[in-house]
Parts: sequence; C-alpha cells; structure tokens
Amino acid sequence: MNNKNSWFYFFLVLILFSCKKDETLEPLVTPDDAFMKTYGGDQDDFATSIVVENNELFVFGTTKSFLDANGDYYLLKLDLNGNVLFEKTYGGGGAEVGGKILVTKDGNFMLIGSTTSSGKGGRDVHVLKIDRSGILIWEKTFGGPLDDFPSSIIETSSSEFCIAASTSSFGKGSLDIYLIWISQNGDLIRELTFGGTDLDGSADLLEIENQEIMLYAYTRNFGAVGRDLYLMKLSSIGDSLWSKRYGGAGYEESQQILRTSTGGYLMVGHTSSTDPVHNMYALEVDKNGDEIWSKEFGGTKHDGGQAVLINAEANYVFVAKSMSFGSGERNIFMVTTNTSGQILKKEVIGEAGNDLAQDIKECGEYYFLVGESNSFGNGDNDVFVVKHKR
Repeated sequence: MNNKNSWFYFFLVLILFSCKKDETLEPLVTPDDAFMKTYGGDQDDFATSIVVENNELFVFGTTKSFLDANGDYYLLKLDLNGNVLFEKTYGGGGAEVGGKILVTKDGNFMLIGSTTSSGKGGRDVHVLKIDRSGILIWEKTFGGPLDDFPSSIIETSSSEFCIAASTSSFGKGSLDIYLIWISQNGDLIRELTFGGTDLDGSADLLEIENQEIMLYAYTRNFGAVGRDLYLMKLSSIGDSLWSKRYGGAGYEESQQILRTSTGGYLMVGHTSSTDPVHNMYALEVDKNGDEIWSKEFGGTKHDGGQAVLINAEANYVFVAKSMSFGSGERNIFMVTTNTSGQILKKEVIGEAGNDLAQDIKECGEYYFLVGESNSFGNGDNDVFVVKHKR
C-alpha cells in the first residue's frame, strides 16, 4: 500500500448571501489537525462512500492498483487522523466498481457495487456483507443479461435491505429504475422496475413513516423535456403512491436526498436548464413533494452537486465538483446555507490537479469528505480523504 500524505491544505472561502459570476475567494487558515491525504497505488483508485463508526472511518471505493487492473472493491479503515488501520480488496477477474457502504443494525457492513466477475451478464448488482474486520460473510449478485448497477442501500425497519439500482436488463426503456429487496442472508425477496420507454434511473432512497420508501431518481419520461429529477413515494412492498418531477428544459442529474427536520426532503444534483455548462442544483420539498425552494450554485464553468449533509447546527452543507472555482482542473466546492437556502459560507478545497468529493460525513467539529485526486501522489487518481474543520 502506497500512502501519500499532503499537509499543504489549500482552502478558499467566501461568505456571501448570493452566488455571482465575479466572486473573489479569500484564503482560509486551517487548523493543524485538519488534513488532506491520498491512498492507493500507482494506478487509478477512488472512493465513493464513507461511514464514521466508533470514531473510525470506513472508506469504500475502487482500486486498479492492487492485483487486478480491471478494478476491485477497495475498503480502507482509518482512524480520525487518517492513519490506516487496515485495507482490503474484494473482487474477481472482471471489473468491480465500488458504490456505497452501510453500517448494519447487527454491527457489520454492507458493500454494494457492480461486477462483471460473476452474475448473469454485463454488469450486475453486487452485494457483500462483511464483518468489522473486513472479512467476507456472504456475497450475492442480482440482475439480468445486460448492465445493472446499484446506487444506494438501506436497512428497513422490517429487517430487510432495499437496494436502489438501474437496469438495462428489465423494464420498458433503455434504462429503468430497479429496486431489489433482500433478506438478512442476501436472499431475494422481491424486485421491481419503474419507468417509461425512454431512460429512467435510481439515485438514492430513504425509509420514512409506515415503512414507506422515498426514492430519488431521474427520468426522461412522464413529460420531461430533457432529463428531470424524479421523486417517488412507494409503499413498503413497492407500490407507487405518488411521483413528482423537478427541473427545467435542460438536463438534471440527481445525486442524494435527506430528510429534513420538518418532514420534507432535501435534494442535490446538477442542472443545465439555466446555465448550459451546469450548476449545482439544490431544492427542498415538503412531505407531499411540493417545492419549498430551489437554488443554483456555481460560476461560469461546470459545477455539479454530488452530496449533501445537514450539520449539527441544522444548516445544509452542499458539496459539488467545480471547474469554476479554485486553482485546479476541478476542485471541491462546498456551500453552507440556512434552512431557507440562503448562503452562509462558500469554500473551495483542492490543489492544482483534479480533486473531487463524492460523499461527506460529520464527526465532532469536523467534516470528512472522500473522493479522488491527482493533484499529488503518483500522478494517477488516488483515494482522497479530507478532514475539514466545520
């Protein structure tokens, strides 16, 4: 394992109450215990998900540096200072692409991704259960002869796991929403598809009251002009209760959804409906899916929302990949707002290369962000972990 550390932590910050194209970002002095670190080998490695459990970080993604150039799942266990406690890889002779990690109620972990090493053909949804030491307990694949890949997983109050995925193997269109329910042992309980004759896909999901499910997705059907954000409320067994679309005439990309303290939903993604090169798109809706507010954040280049967090002060923290701000090809762009979407703080994290974050979690006075970077290290993309004072 080649562990590259960078203590040169380049932050830019602006505290404004509007997003303008001519913003000037000022440098921010960071505390000594904040860090940016990279992990991996001499090929491409990247992280897509993080959980914080018992003051330890579990970082999940993909590596092409160890054993298999096609790609294997990559799991890192770190302490809060970024020191490696263990690292594990999982996969076969084909290509594995890591997705999400979930802490289960029994204290173990679920990993989801896509694999071409096993299954029925193309990419298949791949689910692994591991213990706290990273030892594999079981693994299962789901899908058909074409490409099927997951985006999120939850453990329901009925002790089932529900996986949000997208499928080209089943359904009506070129891509459809694919939901999979499995038991604690990974046995299939039910699977359903949703969508029209064009493209639809999953992004994220939550369990809400009465064991109902809120599914965050995207669609080019149901009256969408380009591609819209799509929100579906489902019963516990997947019956559709209602659905709503959000977006304009351009292309919208959905990423993550959270439940708000008022019982509504906070969503983040991308939009090209007002800026053709994309802005981060954030919106809050009530429990019925009716819009409360929507905002765009960005500059003159491509800026796309990847993750969102509701912090300990009940403010909203949106994370984007940005080409508009910073000193590199692409940097991490963070926008903190109040519950009305008014900007409290804007920050850019990164160096001269390509640095982006796919997930964010809060622990004490810090945020931990994970993604990928080629700003330092061996030159290829490496797993990127940022500890940032909030």
